[in-house]
Amino acid sequence: MRILFISYYFPPYNIIASLRVGKTAKYLRQFGHEVRIVTARNLPYPADLPFEVPSEHVIATPWVDVSMPHTLATRLRRHRSGVVALFDKAPAGQMQYTIALRLLDAYRALVAFPDDAIGWFPFGWNAAQRLLKRWRPDVLVASSGPPTSLLIANALHQQYNLPWVGELRDLWTDNHYYSYPMWRRVLETWLERRTLRTAAGLVTVSEPLAHALRLRYNLPTEVVLNGFDPADYPPMRPTRADPQLTIVYTGTIYRINQRAAPLFAALQRLGARAARVRVTVYSHSISGIVAIRSEAQQYGVEHLLDVRDAVPHREALAQQRAADVLLLLLWNDPRERGVYTGKLFEYLGARRPILGIGPADNVAADLIRERRAGMVSADPVEIAGQLTRWLDAKECGGIPDLPASASAGLSREEQTRRLERFLGQVIDRYNISSDT
Repeated sequence: MRILFISYYFPPYNIIASLRVGKTAKYLRQFGHEVRIVTARNLPYPADLPFEVPSEHVIATPWVDVSMPHTLATRLRRHRSGVVALFDKAPAGQMQYTIALRLLDAYRALVAFPDDAIGWFPFGWNAAQRLLKRWRPDVLVASSGPPTSLLIANALHQQYNLPWVGELRDLWTDNHYYSYPMWRRVLETWLERRTLRTAAGLVTVSEPLAHALRLRYNLPTEVVLNGFDPADYPPMRPTRADPQLTIVYTGTIYRINQRAAPLFAALQRLGARAARVRVTVYSHSISGIVAIRSEAQQYGVEHLLDVRDAVPHREALAQQRAADVLLLLLWNDPRERGVYTGKLFEYLGARRPILGIGPADNVAADLIRERRAGMVSADPVEIAGQLTRWLDAKECGGIPDLPASASAGLSREEQTRRLERFLGQVIDRYNISSDT
């Protein structure tokens, strides 16, 4: 197959969307397929992901940040007191500040349509058109979010009569965190339907999301999980004589929807024995770090928390592999029951026990239980009991790796095989329908 990916995110930029598309492209090439990628360059993320496809097969274009005024407004919100002082400390000055921010919110709702990456559309579309003059793919795959990638794929389909597959890592307007006003939701829902109705198939990351897409669009829809790549982990796990129980968290912390408080309450319950536990967090999210520090202080265990700067992806995996236990902060929102986190699959690849903090009625918690990969709880008593068992195991020689069955079938290679089969089916159906 000849496959063209349209994806705003791609390595080397370290974000889960880049990692997913980069690994998919890597394995499809290994399977013998021709792969090309149209993406954006100079994205505001750490550029530390490995580049695993030939650079000549990747077209990275410039883009225009249409949301720059709103981005500045967001930064102003973080320093509200100082900004209000620029206007005036009087109520009238504060009102001017509030009005200015609301106007910028309205600006974003109008201009960043359907998303902040719309300024990439003309560059991505033109780059793909130039490529198609010399190389014709069998299928297009557009990875969303942002939905702008879907718009580009749809436009190319209309112009070149190519089948295309939309990959929705999150739902579009059905996303529970859709934050725009109703007038925009109506317009964007119309745009979503108009765009996706031309797709030959859809891909998403969990069965609940796939079910929602099938109901709405009645299109062939495949679940391709995020997975992990065994080649990214160190070949050997370092051995530590340290009797301390190390609990490691890597990645972003979302202040509103992720809480570590039950863990810190459990540590408080352990009393003097808690001194043998260390919770190490590698993250760049300032607001999340502030929140997790505050939670630790609330229970008087802040001395057990070690916050460090985020590290490149492969170093993060090495830290996961070296840990005794991996901390997973699940989202405290029942609307997210159908959402896995990419981190979960990395943790399973590291084969260290997982301590999930949060609700137990979601697909991520189900997977941890099914694979016997750890525990999920929001109850400090239950968590304290499990920590005690891990401490006991540490004293008796260490905590063993999870069995290979915990991660069986979840590698990036195996998940890309699912996508490969699905794309082949999409192409066959499209060719048959075109011939009749």
